[in-house]
Amino acid sequence: MSGAVVFSSYVEKLKGKKVEMKDDRVDILRDHPLAYDLSSEPLTDELPWQKTEEFVPVMFELWNELKEKMLPRFQTRKSRCEEDDMLQGIVSMIAMFYWIKGERLQTLDWEHIKKEIFPVAPINWTERLEFILLKPTQYHCFIQLDELYTELKKQYGKYEALKKIRQNR
Repeated sequence: MSGAVVFSSYVEKLKGKKVEMKDDRVDILRDHPLAYDLSSEPLTDELPWQKTEEFVPVMFELWNELKEKMLPRFQTRKSRCEEDDMLQGIVSMIAMFYWIKGERLQTLDWEHIKKEIFPVAPINWTERLEFILLKPTQYHCFIQLDELYTELKKQYGKYEALKKIRQNR
């Protein structure tokens, strides 16, 4: 099964998932990382692509939670993590790419997403995510995704700092 098929099937699962209205954006995003992008009506007063400085750090926190959940699975060499956990991490990262760009997630088509140009994205992110999508439950794919998050966090910090400097001029 190709990476695009794995990605598409997970996205279809998310589309079918009902978003529960909650007061806390952390809970909404923990349950459904694309809730804001797929919802036809606002879930909270703020939108992630309009308030990136508030939402993107939450996504990094949620990745750390997910990572801590997956780590014990890799204590033995034969164990694997849950595919949905890795796919949630991938989908969350892609949502952040769009939010940082100041846009709602435009498409859920992998072929289109990988052609997009984002102001903040790790080097070779498309190739690396495609590699992960081929065998998302394996340890080396988990490590690769974690590295992508580490790079994205650094680049996002730099991007926000430069944005503030430009605004203060």
